[in-house]
Amino acid sequence: MGTIESPHTLSQVERTTTSILLVEPEAGDRNLLRATLRSLGFGTIAEAPNHHAALDKFEGRKFTHLIFDAKKGNYPIKEWFTQILEISPHIVAIPTSANPSVDDVFELLLAGARGYLVKPFARDDVDQSVVLATKGEPIPDVVKQARDRNEALVAIIMTSLDRLATVYRQSQQFETAQRELPRAMASLRRASDLALTFAKGGENGLIEAMEKFCVDKSKGPATRLGRLRKRLSSHRGADDVSSET
Repeated sequence: MGTIESPHTLSQVERTTTSILLVEPEAGDRNLLRATLRSLGFGTIAEAPNHHAALDKFEGRKFTHLIFDAKKGNYPIKEWFTQILEISPHIVAIPTSANPSVDDVFELLLAGARGYLVKPFARDDVDQSVVLATKGEPIPDVVKQARDRNEALVAIIMTSLDRLATVYRQSQQFETAQRELPRAMASLRRASDLALTFAKGGENGLIEAMEKFCVDKSKGPATRLGRLRKRLSSHRGADDVSSET
């Protein structure tokens, strides 16, 4: 995951009170990730060499964060993640993969994961991934209703853009909204980064999906003025029919 400038931060107290479970089959990657998290000031760190063993770690313990390998192993990954969320519904889950564009990672994001982390692990990327997953906005529910992945990604971008536009308008009058602007802008940048990473067909596939979205939007009145024009047009049509009878 490329480093994204973000106004989100975690205080030292927030870092030290985290309890993270690492699920990583490769010992070298597991050791590197554990050492990186400790150097960043994160608190309790537990480990599991596979997904099946990770389930046992939840017996009698609570974790705030879960960083886990998204590759299929000794347990169907989606089924495993669903079980994790049943055990700990508020856990901040971050899948890792050397190829984040694979279908499995995006499916996990739709299922409730809060971010993703690309292998090999770089220190700044680990920090940003954990911070953004903890403090950033979750994927909106409307995305889960999308017909395909690219439509879902466009929905994420447009939702972030709509929120930024709203905050910007409010910032012209309210100081509190001015303070929210950096977060709204960071959310849009993150949505764009997410879309470029996961879009089927790459950048061209994403552009085609955005074009389709805009065309579909243009077919219906998206604004108050547009709705008014549609009503007036309907009334004129009714008047014309009346005058002919």
